[in-house]
Amino acid sequence: MAFGQPPPRDHNLWRKPPTMPGMSLPATTAVPMAYIHQPSPSVTQSGPGLKQWVLEFEPTDPPFPDPVMGWTGSADPFSHIQLFFPDLDSAVSFAERHGWRYQVEEPPKRKINAKNYTDNLKYELAGPIQSAKNWKDGMPGRRRSTGIR
Repeated sequence: MAFGQPPPRDHNLWRKPPTMPGMSLPATTAVPMAYIHQPSPSVTQSGPGLKQWVLEFEPTDPPFPDPVMGWTGSADPFSHIQLFFPDLDSAVSFAERHGWRYQVEEPPKRKINAKNYTDNLKYELAGPIQSAKNWKDGMPGRRRSTGIR
């Protein structure tokens, strides 16, 4: 590594003691693993989804139902923290600056099939057109209904 060059980001080593999320104080307890990912697109939308990256922490305590109201609660202080970043590099540098261990989950590659509207009509209407021709010509053994019974 050359002098003055930043260290490569693929080693993910701690450079200083981690700080508590939301504070500049050193962590007194272990900070859980931070996951950096792109959220999946909404199922009700047809667009490509958000281009933002999210940093979330691994859950440390399982959720439990409240005995009175039945709501789901948790004793995990990091469960509600979601940090949004415009790109992956800024999320990684933020985690490294605070000394957090992190794992990056790359989004799956989307394969977009180019479709043409005429392709839908070309193959799907071939069967009904043929049956309409057969009906017009009068298929043997089949009587046409007159609509009166």
